[in-house]
Amino acid sequence: MKKLSIIVAATALLSAGGCKKYLEEEPSRVASIKSVDQLEALLNNAGRFVTENNYTSTWSTDDAEIPASAYKASSGQFTPETIYSYLFTTDQMQNNMASDPLWSGEFSKIFNVNLTLSYIDKVSGSEEAKQRLKADAHFIRAYSNWVLANYYCLPYTAANEGSKGLPLKKTIGYTESLKRATLKETYDFILADIAEAQKTNVDDVDPKAPWRASKKAIAAFLSRYYLFLGNYDKAIEQADLALSTSTVKLKDFKTLAAGTPVNYKNPDVLINFSELNDWTAAKYYYWPEFFYLRFAYTPGWWYLPSASLVSLYDQSNDLRFKWLMFPQGGRYFSPGTANLYRYGMFQDMSYLPSAPTIAEVLLNKAEALARKNDAAGAMSAVNLLRDKRMNTVSPLAASTKEEAIQKVLEERRREMPFVMRWYDIRRFSVNDYPADDVVITRNFFQINGSVVNTEVPQTYTLPVGSKRYAVPINGVELDAARGQLEQNDY
Repeated sequence: MKKLSIIVAATALLSAGGCKKYLEEEPSRVASIKSVDQLEALLNNAGRFVTENNYTSTWSTDDAEIPASAYKASSGQFTPETIYSYLFTTDQMQNNMASDPLWSGEFSKIFNVNLTLSYIDKVSGSEEAKQRLKADAHFIRAYSNWVLANYYCLPYTAANEGSKGLPLKKTIGYTESLKRATLKETYDFILADIAEAQKTNVDDVDPKAPWRASKKAIAAFLSRYYLFLGNYDKAIEQADLALSTSTVKLKDFKTLAAGTPVNYKNPDVLINFSELNDWTAAKYYYWPEFFYLRFAYTPGWWYLPSASLVSLYDQSNDLRFKWLMFPQGGRYFSPGTANLYRYGMFQDMSYLPSAPTIAEVLLNKAEALARKNDAAGAMSAVNLLRDKRMNTVSPLAASTKEEAIQKVLEERRREMPFVMRWYDIRRFSVNDYPADDVVITRNFFQINGSVVNTEVPQTYTLPVGSKRYAVPINGVELDAARGQLEQNDY
């Protein structure tokens, strides 16, 4: 345990410095790693790997809306980072933010698994344990690189294969290049890691440790991976493999209980939360729908839904609206925002599932079937989910490909707001179906540097195919890389 504490202390020290530490500096003392048990303890520390601290997914899509009037009345409730993301800025996100927690967080995970892979063949312990840890490490690295690629790179298409990918960190050495690989090289590296992860000797998800890799978890991820590439046959194949699980189950929202209500004064607002709002990590880590454990986390704890998102719910019958969407939830932040919605799920509405769940896999399958013109099959898959989300039976029906795609995508948005929408908007822009393209428009105020001028209205647009689909890399990271790490082209 003493030796392990040295590892943990070293990685904790590294986490304080973001990319400068993870991509440049030589790791400090790790020579005390002697046994597979120490590496097991490192990867079994779920809290180190499961959170995605993410401004973009929270604020940069049409799932979010900050009414100009609300900002003008209560601007102090919205941080500069929130506004930069909300308005799709480039210069401010590069130059005005002290750090980017998503970038540094994912490279932190990659460092830790590279540490594991660097030592796994040097430590004592059984080959079976080592093989499992290797699979875990490769899956974590693949997943983190996939997340990074889908924020900081352009969407994957044949035309974009030569565009800027990621700096591919394969070791813990400080001399490893920070030059960005191509997008194709990045995706090839992800698939190579997946192939290694598939060698795991664990078939199904362990409900007591859903943060560990399994063949079913990898299949669930691949149903997403191939859907995003437009390979619908493989998406369905991997979804079916994942759905053969015997341990991952849909949660019937009819069984959710009320949580601790909160009563505010001035103005009087009563919020009747579900039990999920009271859950801490000791409980929500074991949400039965997880194939794998990852959470989107929003700094500030506010998922502020747009009018277009709210309008998608059957407010009298959809239990997701009842338990996850609160019309006066903005009162949590100030009296001035009491009339704004708040969406959320776990631990004071701050954590949302972001790794593959059985709900997502059903939706991945349904969408792939719809795009292959199997409307009946798509509705069958999506209605398995709706049966666990609606108060009374309310199946969807579609008779055409176009109708099926529309209904599945609407259900996808209802089920996974603020998590999948950024990913989806990007991929919609490069598929062969223009009807799903999304243009995001903000009616807000002029921003100059870090100053918002509430006397000058301004409209901002994120058009289809925008180069801003690639999130700017933070300037602190660029400076630390001493010219090796290049910014995206805008």
